[in-house]
Amino acid sequence: MRPLVAIKRGGVGSFTPKIGNLQILDTGKTSLTLTALVNFTNPTEYSATVPFVDINILTNGTLLGHATAKDVSVVPGVNTNILVTAIWDPRTLGGEEGHRVGVEFLSQYISGW
Repeated sequence: MRPLVAIKRGGVGSFTPKIGNLQILDTGKTSLTLTALVNFTNPTEYSATVPFVDINILTNGTLLGHATAKDVSVVPGVNTNILVTAIWDPRTLGGEEGHRVGVEFLSQYISGW
């Protein structure tokens, strides 16, 4: 067994997931529950099986939602079609500032900015 080596500077910063097959499962007064298939590249030479992942969704430090995935097998290089469920609820999670940032974020996303 090889010893664990720290991820190089910028290694995690280079994490750029690609999101596809987005589906809306449920809506609430201030929220959306979505699923998506996510592709990403693991820049390390390590593999892992992760039983549960919960990631905060932030824009400029403002919490807008969170995403979860279960039983994720991560391999070195390209990882495809990882099923992720996300709850988008900027007002509940980030207050009025979260709501403002969330509206701006969606507006820019829809506009292709």
